[in-house]
Amino acid sequence: MEIKSSKTKLFLIELIVVIFFFAVSSVVCVNLFARARLMSISSSETTNAMLRAQSAAEMIRGTRGDPRSASMFGSAAAADGSYTVYYDRSWTQVQDQGQCAYQMNVTFTGERLVKASITVQKGGAELFRINTARYLESEANG
Repeated sequence: MEIKSSKTKLFLIELIVVIFFFAVSSVVCVNLFARARLMSISSSETTNAMLRAQSAAEMIRGTRGDPRSASMFGSAAAADGSYTVYYDRSWTQVQDQGQCAYQMNVTFTGERLVKASITVQKGGAELFRINTARYLESEANG
C-alpha cells in the first residue's frame, strides 16, 4: 500500500508543478499582448500626429498670402499669433476643448520670414513637433 501512495503523491506534485508552469507562461503571454497593444496605440497616435502636423506645415508653405490668416486653420482657436486646433479620439476636428483628445498648436514668429512651430499634444504630452518657415514677398513684387 505504501508504494501506491507515494506514486500518487509524486503524480500530484508533478501535476501542480506543470499547472504552475502553464499559469506563469500564460501571465507572461498576456503581458506581452497587452504591451503590443499599447505600442500599437502609441504608434498610431504618433503617425496621426505627424500627418496632421505635416499637413499644417504644407498649408503654411504652399498657400498664397499670409499664412497667419485665420481662414487657413478653419475653426481653430486663435490667440496672440498662434492657433490651436482640437481633435477628438478619431482625429476629427472639433471646436470644443472639452471634447478634444488631441490638440495641435501652431505658433508663428517673424514678419518677412514667417516661422511656424507646430506641436501636436495629447493631454499635455508632446506627440510630434515640426518647424517650418516661409518667406513673404513684398506686395510690390507680386
